[in-house]
Amino acid sequence: MSEYYNEAENMTYTPEEWAVMMQEEFDDRGRDWSRQFYLSYNIIVVAFFAAAVVAHFYTVQFKKTIRRATNEKTPLIPTNNGAPRPVSMVAKVLRKTTSVLIYQPPGRYAESYGTMLIIAGYLGLNILYTFVHGGASSTQIFGNRVGLVSIVNMPILFLLGSKTGLLVEWTGWSHEGYIILHKHVGRVVCITAIAHVFAYCAVIPISTRVKVNNEAIVGLIATTCFGIILGTSLAPLRARLYELFLYFHVWFLVLPLPFLFFHWQRTKPYVITCAVIFAWDRFTRFKNVHHVVGVSKNLSGDTVKLCMNPKTTFSEIHWTTGQYVYISITNLAKFQYHPFTIASPPGADTLDLIIRARKGFSRTLFNTEGEHLVNVHGPYGNQHSFDGVRKVVLIAGGAGVSYTYPEAIEIVRSFEAIGDIAPEIDFLWVVPDRSFASWADLDNEKYGVNFKLWVTKEQGRPNIREYVRDSLRKAVEDYGGDKNIALAAAVCGPATIVRETRNACSDLLWEEYNVDFHAESFGW
Repeated sequence: MSEYYNEAENMTYTPEEWAVMMQEEFDDRGRDWSRQFYLSYNIIVVAFFAAAVVAHFYTVQFKKTIRRATNEKTPLIPTNNGAPRPVSMVAKVLRKTTSVLIYQPPGRYAESYGTMLIIAGYLGLNILYTFVHGGASSTQIFGNRVGLVSIVNMPILFLLGSKTGLLVEWTGWSHEGYIILHKHVGRVVCITAIAHVFAYCAVIPISTRVKVNNEAIVGLIATTCFGIILGTSLAPLRARLYELFLYFHVWFLVLPLPFLFFHWQRTKPYVITCAVIFAWDRFTRFKNVHHVVGVSKNLSGDTVKLCMNPKTTFSEIHWTTGQYVYISITNLAKFQYHPFTIASPPGADTLDLIIRARKGFSRTLFNTEGEHLVNVHGPYGNQHSFDGVRKVVLIAGGAGVSYTYPEAIEIVRSFEAIGDIAPEIDFLWVVPDRSFASWADLDNEKYGVNFKLWVTKEQGRPNIREYVRDSLRKAVEDYGGDKNIALAAAVCGPATIVRETRNACSDLLWEEYNVDFHAESFGW
């Protein structure tokens, strides 16, 4: 067929004219979808966070209800009389599903299957929005589309970068969970912004765009900032030059905001949202600042214990186990705030932090043992509930004892405060050298905790996975083989120890044991 006839227009076109017309129509559909992009994407994002909040509150309440109902049918004193209660079909499905979701395969960059599922869904959503409805029909539309992807994700990036907002309490996510999502959102924002510039450069030479208007200039400045953030966030550079990374990461993320505000009309609501989130986060931090006197004492293993008096401030600091604070010591490092888990139980005379001396601030603190004026922001984070649990296994690796040690003491103390029998607690602390034992008072009789110190230099590497499984299985045997009794395992330490503890709980959940897993860790 040499010609194309359009009945609606009563016109005949050559194949070349028809191809051009079809391409223009296709491009128009792509532009129309770009206009609808904002609303639909924002609805999905808001729905995700709303679901996370609902799931958190439901899970907390569900666990309390189930544990209470379960334990009412189980005597406080273990007994082997009578047959164990059968596991319901609903419980079986929930436990096996949870088993798969929390399992973490080996690999330096591997996360749990549940986390990787969320990340894959997020990346898949952004890929879909980039190419659907003609996103790749032309270079210009592709450039426009990736620009949209970058700007709509910026409020999410700022929200996940804020550790002090209400979302922290409402979702129940850990500091590490925020960091994992923050990294992936940040990569999407930076890479799509750079792709946006390259796509438009391919369509129209940058020299021409600069002469035509100033949108290109402010856009290039903003994208340069994103490129610097992306480059300095690479793991090798971040590990070697952490302080430099920290400065660049914060200020080169804020610097593009005024340039993006004038880059394009539709970016303004998103830029304003980012600015409000950032301002609220900083306001919350400085509102919760405490100026306290702290004394640093060097411990074995290139470690510092910083003990601060929570009463040497206008408002006394109160905290719960598992919470963390941001600290700054101006005479050692200005304008630097580092997060650390509180290593002393609630109500203690001193608020203690255990800090491994690596590079930068922590090494400087190690080299300046003595008294310091410390700016403390916080505390932040949530306390993990062990309400109704009959057996708890706590695993610590090195400085990870900063979370597990006060948690063990607080669990026993909280149950005694209400006149209830505390759960049996097995506490395993893995350290490279026996001198590390001086960090904490491991008195079994004093605290009612089964403390066990594992020294790798003397005993080799422990089989954490086997230890956790055997400890929790024994608890079930002591209760007559009842798999419905509530068990829990919590861990803080190196990635390997966290993964082995996580996978031990995954194994037990697959075997239909009622196990709750919790991890505390900080990473960048």
